[in-house]
Amino acid sequence: MIAIALRFLAGRYHATPWGRHVNEGVPEWPPSPWRILRALVAAWKRTLADEIPEVRVHSILKKLASPPNFVLPPAAVGHTRHFMPWEKKGPRDRTLVFDTFVAVDRRQPLVAVWPAGELAGDESQDLSRILEALSYLGRSESWCAAELTTTLPGEANCRPVDGGLELRDGEESVRVLAASEPLDFGALFAETASLREERRDIMRPPGTRWVVYARPRDALTPRLAPRRRPETPEVTVARYVLDGPVLPLLTSAVEIGDLARRASMAQYGRIHGGRSSRMLSGKDEAGRALQGHLHASYLPTDEDGDGWIDHLTVWACGGLDAEDQEALARVRVLHAGGRRPPVNLVLQGMGNPEDFDAPIFSLAATWQSATPFVLVRHPKLRGNTRGGQRPKEWVDAPADQVRLELRRRGFPEPEEVTPVGRAQLRGRSLPWLAFRRWRGKGAFAGQAHGFVLRFAQPVRGPIALGYGAHFGLGLFIPQEGPYGRGEKRGRGDTNCPRPDAE
Repeated sequence: MIAIALRFLAGRYHATPWGRHVNEGVPEWPPSPWRILRALVAAWKRTLADEIPEVRVHSILKKLASPPNFVLPPAAVGHTRHFMPWEKKGPRDRTLVFDTFVAVDRRQPLVAVWPAGELAGDESQDLSRILEALSYLGRSESWCAAELTTTLPGEANCRPVDGGLELRDGEESVRVLAASEPLDFGALFAETASLREERRDIMRPPGTRWVVYARPRDALTPRLAPRRRPETPEVTVARYVLDGPVLPLLTSAVEIGDLARRASMAQYGRIHGGRSSRMLSGKDEAGRALQGHLHASYLPTDEDGDGWIDHLTVWACGGLDAEDQEALARVRVLHAGGRRPPVNLVLQGMGNPEDFDAPIFSLAATWQSATPFVLVRHPKLRGNTRGGQRPKEWVDAPADQVRLELRRRGFPEPEEVTPVGRAQLRGRSLPWLAFRRWRGKGAFAGQAHGFVLRFAQPVRGPIALGYGAHFGLGLFIPQEGPYGRGEKRGRGDTNCPRPDAE
């Protein structure tokens, strides 16, 4: 047996059958045996003529001259239309030309099989070298990779029936061009231009004959598989790169985080008939806020230090299922409203923290505020003077609230919580009140503070605390030092809040 496997690298096979006009929109399928032989001769002549003698090539092609059986992969017909170049008929010509092709899966080969063929001696090596030099079959855009094979992907489903064989149920006949027997080796070198000059029939060149093949009636019918949601591994992160004429300033991080949440929920609703996602919305079916901080956080970041938001990370410690991922994949633009330009989002990928080189997922012992920590309670000055003069003390001071938020998220107690009076942004010193500190149209009166957190041992990010922590407020980044941006997160190493955290 001789078997040649052909994979079409662009997923397309472009060829017009002999005897048909290109604008008829009829593709050649299967590839005609005559076309295969001519392609082999062209590949040999172009690249290997000095290495493989003609007599050896002639011997190989004689064994391939009989019409082969084919194992046809699933396929469908497609086409494009284009105008002829001006030099053909002039700039006023608006004639559309069809480019019809057979669309196939680039991973599934078409296999031509000669059941009675046998290669002797070095013929297998010679044919393998010729097939390796074969870069296309049909028109030049039909890129292919060809090789000898010993295993078939299935039974032959396309066979010649000229020998008196009858069509089976579910089959149809198709006429293709094959070589005459015995093989006229010289006819394989004939060019179309020379045949026209000799007034020869180019619809059936010399040295050829018509052969009728039986192929499946649905050989070119698209097969629509039922839509299934793929089983995906647990995904907790979706990362985007921001693009646009003007990127938003880091001072508007909470607004970008809020817009990203709205956009993801809108896409989810469009896909799933108005339903909402617990993980993306942070609310249950009754509209109550979820507890535990396992739902999605939308974290805008400035990762090149120029003061403009350049990345958006959606992090859901509780996991993003296939429906959530589908909705997030469709989020491509954020509209801030008014005359402000839209912000385009380019999905960088989905996965887990260890899959991304992002500062917020670093391992570090020292973390500093990137956006302000907004208090969730008002600090209170309290004291008890009964029985003596005892000084009043602050309750729920900003540093106390930071420590409490860290405990609730399962972080170890920091050794130091040092206030930082101002933010450094684009080489300027800004007060934390310069950041937007509320979502939507309303205003939040909470105070804004910045801190540097120092832990006894390095901890994993992200660290986002306080009001608006799920939208980019209270976000900390690693401070330059022994751990810098930190080493990449190890698989399974997570800082998800513990169920028993306070």
